[in-house]
Amino acid sequence: MSKNRNIVVFWIDEAPREDFLTRLRDAGIQAFTADNYVEGVQWLSNPKNIEICDAVILDVNCKIRHSDEHESTDSFRDYAYRVLSRCEEESKHIPWFVFTTGSGYDESLLNAIPQREWTRRRFYRKDTDQQQLINDIRELTKHSGNVALRDRYDGIFELFEDEGSTARLYDIIRKMEDPQNTTDTTVFNAMRKLMAFAVSYGRGHGLFSEDIDSIRAAEKRLADIYELAPQIVPSYILTNFRSLSDTVNNGSHSRLEEEEAGSLAVDADVLSGKAPYLARTAFYQLMTLLNWLRRLPVDPERIATLRERIDAMLDNPVEMYEGCECYLQFDHGVWHYGRCAVRPRPGHTVTGQTLIRLKNVQPNKNYLTKKLYPFFAQYDVVMTRL
Repeated sequence: MSKNRNIVVFWIDEAPREDFLTRLRDAGIQAFTADNYVEGVQWLSNPKNIEICDAVILDVNCKIRHSDEHESTDSFRDYAYRVLSRCEEESKHIPWFVFTTGSGYDESLLNAIPQREWTRRRFYRKDTDQQQLINDIRELTKHSGNVALRDRYDGIFELFEDEGSTARLYDIIRKMEDPQNTTDTTVFNAMRKLMAFAVSYGRGHGLFSEDIDSIRAAEKRLADIYELAPQIVPSYILTNFRSLSDTVNNGSHSRLEEEEAGSLAVDADVLSGKAPYLARTAFYQLMTLLNWLRRLPVDPERIATLRERIDAMLDNPVEMYEGCECYLQFDHGVWHYGRCAVRPRPGHTVTGQTLIRLKNVQPNKNYLTKKLYPFFAQYDVVMTRL
């Protein structure tokens, strides 16, 4: 991934330039866009969007509405003041910048751009001032509470390409960082939606197949992968995913919603104060999951390779285990890697620090262990960690 994007800007422009979008990404700035002023004003009228926004960029020659065939300077003349009023509300100040070609229309528009005490330039030219605009955005947002929040959870927000998920995580974090807020049950539904995002993200980055469309199906897929290849899905990810899924699904339903509600304890116990740490436990499980998702490949070729590897492994686990170099685990009295058991040779010491290479993988015929470990392999020792 590129540099972590810890600044969010909103850019109103009928044709956002790709070269500038690339510069923004490389500078650690995430951009949401609108191609017309009516939708831009609507975006900024949403309190959740205002909450996540650090700066606004305005074009002079833009569309008024998305359906317009052509751009017009009337858009800036008639609508810019509405944008500025939302950027300069008492509850939150958002620096705004005019980014334009600076030619081809009445320059009196540029001369009429209002100046503020923080203004660095009246406007920035698209062809020559891209880096200067980025520098000024960074300078004027460096003390933003949003930037500080993203720094505390560095890299997590880069997963999101939509305003909804970004705003949802903001809301959760704000509530979890309030030490007095221990009885808020609304966070569980928000967390459940971010788990659904995690499933979608995993599907798009090689972890899940296209038919995985629910949290429950994703949990089973993670379990299947972990049992065969814990180096792909670590045990703590499966454990946290299972626990978080149970908590948020339970907590997203009030006991008043159903007659058969004996198992719906989360909403009632958190609301009553009986479980003051449960929401924070779920929050850290969610953040652990989101942080882990950042390891998934983003390059299309690597995504395809991971998807093919997992599909082949689940279709033919024997082939996946054969020749695999791994460190063993000891559970239920059995040394194993995933669901493949090994039996240490007589007089030969094996520990969790022993790197081995599996060979001669075959179905496990031991009736005592084959249910948990349906495969059995011989091995060669590669090395032992000190």
